Amino acid sequence: MKKVFKKLLAVTLVAMFAISAVGCGKEENELSKIKESGKIVLGTSPDYPPFEFIISEDGKSKIVGADIELAKKIAEKIGVKLEIKSMDFDSLLAALQSGKVDMVITGMTPNETRKKAVDFSDIYFKGENGVIVKANNLDKIKSEEDLKKLKLGVQKGSIQETYVKEKLKKDDYKALKSVPNLVMDLKSGKIDAIVLNSKVANISQGKYDDVKLVNGLKLTNGGEEESMAIAVKKGNNKELLKLMNEEIKELEASGEYDKILANAVEEVSKEKN
Repeated sequence: MKKVFKKLLAVTLVAMFAISAVGCGKEENELSKIKESGKIVLGTSPDYPPFEFIISEDGKSKIVGADIELAKKIAEKIGVKLEIKSMDFDSLLAALQSGKVDMVITGMTPNETRKKAVDFSDIYFKGENGVIVKANNLDKIKSEEDLKKLKLGVQKGSIQETYVKEKLKKDDYKALKSVPNLVMDLKSGKIDAIVLNSKVANISQGKYDDVKLVNGLKLTNGGEEESMAIAVKKGNNKELLKLMNEEIKELEASGEYDKILANAVEEVSKEKN
């Protein structure tokens, strides 16, 4: 009887380990689930041109930009359709963790805090941060010290907000979800300057009258460079990340990403008010 029991116990344990192994295999392979569903769901906050923004096409709103084109390339490489979900920047990681989206591409910097919550691809874009002001205030900012004396605006949840809070030690800044709304506050005098990506800053000065980029401004470590990567759910996306990194490398080596970004900048200029 004891021998029979031991044999049954052994068989049961083997079966349990087998089931566990199969379960772990599925958990590690989110790419297979995406392929089975026939689509990959992108989460993005479309208020950061030229990376993601909204245009009107045939009377309908459409999300476009360099990040959207990158997402299309990822979907094409996997062989699935791309579904885009628009949401506030500061709610994107929660959506990723809860499984509402499969990836987040939205000009997001992979800082240490975010790395604890999600996993990131390789960097697909690097750029310096910049500052824009009203044209008549251009001569008021000569150094980083001058920024500390001003009422600053940043995009909520962005790397620029971290810089203003932690590096400039300011707590009186204004954080909004939309860059265009920040520009409106700048033009109306509610804020004195906006800290944002230099390419976005340059586009803003071209899109809005009376808005200028501060040239030659040197910022300390933490404010000099902004890097961007694709975010995925933590711990179970190794194959998906491998595929993303391959695509990023190919786009960079071929110069295709530079073309994508240039086209996005041109698209923004067409939308000039």
